[in-house]
Amino acid sequence: KRFIIIFLSSTIALVLSEIFLRIIDFSHPSLYRTNDTTWTEHYPNAEGWHNIEGHTYIKINSHGLYNPETTILKPKDTVRIAVLGDSFAEAFQVPMEKTFWSILQSELNKCKPFGDKKIQVINFGVSGYGTAQELIRLRTRVWKYEPDIILLTFYAGNDIRNNSYTLDGGEIRPYFTLKHN
Repeated sequence: KRFIIIFLSSTIALVLSEIFLRIIDFSHPSLYRTNDTTWTEHYPNAEGWHNIEGHTYIKINSHGLYNPETTILKPKDTVRIAVLGDSFAEAFQVPMEKTFWSILQSELNKCKPFGDKKIQVINFGVSGYGTAQELIRLRTRVWKYEPDIILLTFYAGNDIRNNSYTLDGGEIRPYFTLKHN
């Protein structure tokens, strides 16, 4: 009898907790997934609250980018800028319209540096990336979007370390090594 009472009490408590958490819309979204080339990337169409270093609702587009929905095929009247980087480029800490790449696109479209061509900035940044991962991402994902300009963000505080197996502590990520010159 005691076992049944404990089991039922626990089950009821868990169900009520789940209902409460759903009512208040509490979640820890899975915004990342692993892959075989860069170790990690954004999960396409994922969305939810990001509560690390801020409180921002994140919506990943269908291509797995924290960016407004876009096409892979570049429109003829468009100059594309691809942004590569780590968490600074990813910018989950702020709403999308306040990211540097969103503001860059807005301001460049106002001053029209390429005449009547529209400027489109596409963010390929992923938290935790080193330049090795960014190079792989450039080769495997970015070139498909036909960018005219590549903007690489670099933070010396960790990007150098992220490129060395020895300095990085052997995290599961790709590293480049020099062999035979």
